[in-house]
Amino acid sequence: MKTLLFGLALMLFGFIPRQYSRAIQSIWVVEPGSRLVIDGSSNINTFSCAVKKYVQCDTLRMISEGKARKLRFQQCTIHIDVAQIDCQHRFITSDLRKTLKYPAFEYMKIHFVSLDDPFPMTSAQRIRGIVDIELAGHIKRIELWFNVSHQASGRLLHLTGQKALMFSDFELEPPKKMAGMIRINEELEVNVDLFFRRAG
Repeated sequence: MKTLLFGLALMLFGFIPRQYSRAIQSIWVVEPGSRLVIDGSSNINTFSCAVKKYVQCDTLRMISEGKARKLRFQQCTIHIDVAQIDCQHRFITSDLRKTLKYPAFEYMKIHFVSLDDPFPMTSAQRIRGIVDIELAGHIKRIELWFNVSHQASGRLLHLTGQKALMFSDFELEPPKKMAGMIRINEELEVNVDLFFRRAG
């Protein structure tokens, strides 16, 4: 029996990189309540596109890096179905999907690379995150600052952040309607609302 348990332990922990095996502090998972909102404007009005359904990413691990601690994500990519983007206006929704080259590219992908350590808990805390965003086959790495709040005695993290992006960042052109009389502006604001639950 001891031999069997030892063998199982090797199988479980043998896949964790050696440099991380002693550094992992805790494990977190993304909660389903997380969402993404894209705000934009045209030469005549503003619009807001919400995405509430996504394919949930894997767990993330808090890893010590010398004196600093970061949340390092292991294969953590959120796949957002472009067909689920809803701008509350049929023509804007349709044009935005076409601009994002749907259905050739079905998903907008957000890969979380790392977050600064959200602990110890402080009021009005802000932390820095590194995120890769993929749209229509083009990837841009961005720095994103999150506001942090802690709930459930520190077992639930709520992160909110926003970032201005350009269509041209992904080699895309903003939609136009009626021979260019209606033009979507170049800049979009991406608002991220994330909930993480401590799992270990």
